[in-house]
Amino acid sequence: MKKTILAVFFSLFFSAIASADIGVNVGVSAQIGVMEAKGEESSSAGTTETSDTEEALFGTAGLFIEKDLAFLPGIGDTIGSRITIGFDNMAHELDLGTQTNVRNTTTLKGAGVTPTPAGENALKATVTDFQTLYARVNILDWLYVKAGEVTVDFDTEFTKNGVVDSTSYGKNHSIDGTILGIGVEQSMDNGLFFRVEYNNYDIDGKSVTSSGTDSKFTAKLKDVSGETARISVGKAF
Repeated sequence: MKKTILAVFFSLFFSAIASADIGVNVGVSAQIGVMEAKGEESSSAGTTETSDTEEALFGTAGLFIEKDLAFLPGIGDTIGSRITIGFDNMAHELDLGTQTNVRNTTTLKGAGVTPTPAGENALKATVTDFQTLYARVNILDWLYVKAGEVTVDFDTEFTKNGVVDSTSYGKNHSIDGTILGIGVEQSMDNGLFFRVEYNNYDIDGKSVTSSGTDSKFTAKLKDVSGETARISVGKAF
């Protein structure tokens, strides 16, 4: 997924360098918003151990680069200059927090199965990469809409009875989703621009099953959705 995003974007970028009008925007952004995640953990016996919906406030900072489509034949400068393809990447890791629960061995015991010792277990998640490939269309000189695809990479750390268990659910995971947004832009004569926008995220879920010889558990992230407000500052070339 990430290789495809980078290949498409940089092919457009290098095509622009050969053109008289570069039409490239670069900048930085910061966003804050609320994300809601729904998930559950179930055992191999078919029982649901935990089921919860979490809502959390979060903030990120990122870098972006964009290229308009004025260089494409058949579109024309007027239309092409109003459509840009952009790539945005989060510039830091994001800690999603830790979910804990206490298991009772009597609920896990079955024929031929060694029960997991009772105790507190915890699952920690950290977003390591948050990439967005999007198209932005200027409806007016100061008003635009955007739509795109996001790829979120995250690491998980499962702690069983106080001991890190790297075999239970694996470590590296990736999920995809979509973004829709609307914003306003103020451009200066020297090429500087400022933006304020609203974004809506809808990210797919994922299921992972624990490994090991004792009872198996499946952790299911049903879906992640949220809304953010973003401010950006950049330079047009």
